Amino acid sequence: MKGLIFLDFDGVICDSLLETLVSSWKGYYLYRGEAEPAAVPVSLRKDFAGLRPYVRAGEDFILIHELIAAKTQVYSQEGFDALAEQRGAETIARYREVFYAARRELLNDQRDYWISLNRLYPHVRPVLESLASEPRLYILSTKKAKYIVEILTAKAIDMDPRRVLSCGAREKKDTILDVLQRRQAERALLVDDQIDHLASDWARDPRIQGCLAAWGYVQQQWLEYPRGIEVLQPHQLGERLRSWLDNSPG
Repeated sequence: MKGLIFLDFDGVICDSLLETLVSSWKGYYLYRGEAEPAAVPVSLRKDFAGLRPYVRAGEDFILIHELIAAKTQVYSQEGFDALAEQRGAETIARYREVFYAARRELLNDQRDYWISLNRLYPHVRPVLESLASEPRLYILSTKKAKYIVEILTAKAIDMDPRRVLSCGAREKKDTILDVLQRRQAERALLVDDQIDHLASDWARDPRIQGCLAAWGYVQQQWLEYPRGIEVLQPHQLGERLRSWLDNSPG
């Protein structure tokens, strides 16, 4: 059967925790109409990292700062989603606007610094370098594709930008199914670190096999109870992708 591979970017290929922290820190104060403090509090990174697994899209990073400032405790994805919904569509749209405005400003004014905040996982880089020219390999992210291409280019990863996809507000499943149809392929492997993109009812399709990246922004409970999803350890990545390609002739 013809098969394709889709890799999430943040949390699978790239550790962008510092980049999203800095961009959303600037965006949060832009949202408040205030100048950001001269330095990020040391404690913020730990608090931010604790909520990072719940993020679905860029606007959620601004919500994280709101929750930290209000000392709001979050114990589940459902709780985080409910807090986001309470904000309303207008506020969420504003979160999205200021987050991407802050990111653009950093990229335009401090490009080298912004790039440095995005670290490719050491065990992923050689795998990606060896497979970057593979036409059946895609990157699929909620992050805008142009930012991913900027990072890959700066890291000397030579991958066709046409295979770097952003699903935007769509479910990843829908984008994958579109590509399967266009490529006349029959199945796909999706590696992601957000379990809802793999295990939720709205994410499931028999043509898509999911793997949860154990090294990403994951909750321990996802690893202990992965809801029937294969958990992929760092040392297994290269072998798993090559096995999929070997058994999915193009």
